[in-house]
Amino acid sequence: MAGFGKTKEAIAEKKEEEVVAEEQATSPLNITGSDPFTALRKELGLMDNMPQTHLFTALIGHENTGKTAVVTDAFSRDERAEKAGEELWIVDFDGGGAANKSAFHNDNNRIKCWEPMVMMQSDRTAFDYGASHERVMAILQYAMDIAEKQRDSNYEGVKIWGVLFTGIDDWDDICKNCMYIEDLGIANDDIEASNWNVKVDTQWLWAIRKNRFRQLTGFSRGLLKKGVRIFWETHLKVSNFSYGKDVEPKWVPAWEKSSDYTVFQIIRCERRDTLDTETGETIQSEYTATFEKSKTSAKLQGQRRTILITEQGKEPQWFGLPELYDGSL
Repeated sequence: MAGFGKTKEAIAEKKEEEVVAEEQATSPLNITGSDPFTALRKELGLMDNMPQTHLFTALIGHENTGKTAVVTDAFSRDERAEKAGEELWIVDFDGGGAANKSAFHNDNNRIKCWEPMVMMQSDRTAFDYGASHERVMAILQYAMDIAEKQRDSNYEGVKIWGVLFTGIDDWDDICKNCMYIEDLGIANDDIEASNWNVKVDTQWLWAIRKNRFRQLTGFSRGLLKKGVRIFWETHLKVSNFSYGKDVEPKWVPAWEKSSDYTVFQIIRCERRDTLDTETGETIQSEYTATFEKSKTSAKLQGQRRTILITEQGKEPQWFGLPELYDGSL
């Protein structure tokens, strides 16, 4: 029976090893082997080669104020990025990125415009909002994979300089429509979702829309930590609907309200037109960029830059926004 006793001991020892192996496999720190910190040591080593950036910049303003242009111009002027073959990815919600590339950077094949919207093949609406949300997540997962790999100094594949999201307000609309159609099931499509009579029953359910929006926030932060510059571009909306003759309208970014605290820099892009006193025609337009939030450079807080001047009968003068590529921001 001595052999039977040894068999019982062997079985018990094997079960104990299996339990240990299972605990190691499910450990959140992935601590295994004789050196329990192998993975963390590798990560620490990669930190020495990790590209550094703190550009998480929001460009806010009305249509045709130079928001996209200052980013594509900054990328095109970055000589280091050109030598490294790095790319600017544009998740082009409002189409402004593709238009800018076609008009001003048609010969730059390192600017890549991703179409985030998935079109319907049937039904009465243009977009499949659920599929569009999933497509955006897939694009950003792909970007995260590349961003992780390019931290390795021996990596020779595609490299990302930055990611520009045009029309973050359109992303917010995607999240709202997904809440109505996919999550709550109170509308069949975005036409029904826009019906004033279709309402969310309780205020806390709006957290669904917020959490959908913040999936993009999470990826943006993740990419930033891996050295990828992030640019959010959004239009403006009126916040004081009671404005009138004696009260000026107050324009605020059209995005999820906590976004103000998410980004590190907020740059307001504006255009000021000078009119002919007799004809009322525009004779000059000055495009400016104001640093409304500059968490990473106190010297720029509240500063205004002229980025473009157009004038009747003269060639336009483009200055751009050097702070986006010269390191001062």
